[in-house]
Amino acid sequence: MVHRFRVVVTLLSLILVAAPALAADPGSLTVWKDTCAIFEQGNETAYTEDANAPFAPIAANMTPPADFTNNTWSHAFSSLHSLMKERYAFSQWKNIDWDELYTTREPAVKAAEKAQDKAAYYRAIRGYLYAIPDGHVNVLPNEGDFGAKYADIGGGYGISLVQLDSGDVVVAYVANGSAAEQAGIRSGDEVTGWNGVEIHDAINATSFIWAYKKPSTEEGIRVQKTRLLIRAPIGTPALVKITYGSIPHPRVLNLTAYDDRYDTLTQGTFYLGKAVNDIGTDDQLHGIRPQVSNDIVTVKTLRNGYTYIAVYEERYEVYQPFKAAMLSAIANKSPGIVLDLRFNGGGDDNLAACMAGWFVDRPVFYEYGTKYDPGTKQFPVLTEAWSQPQAVRYEGPVAVMVSPDTISSGEGVPNVFVRSGTGAIVSFYGSNGAFGMNNFQAALPLGMYILFPDGASLDEHGTIQVDSNAVLKGGVSPTVRVPLNEATLARAIAGEDVQLTYVMDWLDSKQPVSTTVPTTPAKKTLLGVLVAVLAVSGIILLRKK
Repeated sequence: MVHRFRVVVTLLSLILVAAPALAADPGSLTVWKDTCAIFEQGNETAYTEDANAPFAPIAANMTPPADFTNNTWSHAFSSLHSLMKERYAFSQWKNIDWDELYTTREPAVKAAEKAQDKAAYYRAIRGYLYAIPDGHVNVLPNEGDFGAKYADIGGGYGISLVQLDSGDVVVAYVANGSAAEQAGIRSGDEVTGWNGVEIHDAINATSFIWAYKKPSTEEGIRVQKTRLLIRAPIGTPALVKITYGSIPHPRVLNLTAYDDRYDTLTQGTFYLGKAVNDIGTDDQLHGIRPQVSNDIVTVKTLRNGYTYIAVYEERYEVYQPFKAAMLSAIANKSPGIVLDLRFNGGGDDNLAACMAGWFVDRPVFYEYGTKYDPGTKQFPVLTEAWSQPQAVRYEGPVAVMVSPDTISSGEGVPNVFVRSGTGAIVSFYGSNGAFGMNNFQAALPLGMYILFPDGASLDEHGTIQVDSNAVLKGGVSPTVRVPLNEATLARAIAGEDVQLTYVMDWLDSKQPVSTTVPTTPAKKTLLGVLVAVLAVSGIILLRKK
């Protein structure tokens, strides 16, 4: 069984549940033909035991997370680097040059240690991890970031930017009362330069180490870099080359970054269907999700009777409300289902494979899962999982919504849909592209907990799937891509869930076409006469009887 568990860090404790794996010896391979079966048992204790069973073939070699907390800052960094070089599952897939990475990042670590600058050390560790294009490679700061984030990006310029499908970079949002608004900048104005640099080059040169959901693909990285270009330390000036209003030629405006409480970053989350303060919140573990929903699963009925189901993570408690929503949709003959995974943070692959089974009409291979074996220094395959059609399943049209925030096992259902031809993926952007078996791997000084995948997800041919590769291609792309142009952007910034609108239109297009032949008024009149004649005839016949 493959299990991609979430890691939760609190101020007092670190709670870790092991990740899944697969096996080199076919005799020890754990095969899950129907991943829903274990959830149907309704016994979470038994489920946890079964989740750990696939580790048996390598259990004797497995080691606990490394503890580098008592090391010097430089030694802890060096030890982490050696650990990742040995155990990271995608070194070849992503063509990671570990030696170059260490050489490039070590000076910042040593400088921070020499100055005993906690913020600089945290920034250096985060920069090292963010140089690896994998949303699963990250740090959870149990003691905070020591003011590093606010110092780096606490200031905004009163505008947010978006790159359209055309390649144009335009203003998406202008803050009320800002200098940008007073200068006449409006949504839709095109920005062509930033601080004397062509706008696309400026975006490419922007650091994205403060992105909340670390991007893994070229598309996701571009989204986050565009969001973060317009952030800087408070008081930093910027020269913005822009064409706006009735001005036929670009003008260069001088704006200064001010403390806007991350307002322009919040407005940059339009692809989630609502504005969310993701990067700016102080508590990224607990302060972001409640802005989206407090539900385990959100279920509602949309126009025309369509069923909307939003799933935010894959964990044991999600199965029953998801099942209830599916049974209700089936019983009520819902003409379409919307499965919203735009803010799905992942979790349990068994549940993702099971969820897909409510929609497919044949068994669909979900994955082989690997796990690093410290004894052999190999990545044996330990589990095999399938999405099995459920006895009662939904057979109508279904649209899945994803975003760059759809990560890990959250990418499992859309991946099955693409592979099986089920429904459609309808969104602005593709998913994150981080599908490995993630785990808490090491603890560093200053309360830093390091995550990285020590196992991969393989398709039926044994090839890594979904995780982005060396050229940053990966994730699950929309099969129906919602256009991102001036009109759809303006609607999204104004508060409309444009992607959901396109989903509804797609569902409308999949409804059965009525076979009723429309009648003209003349035909209606003739029909009325005919009915009257037949009625009279009927009365006569009855009388004859």
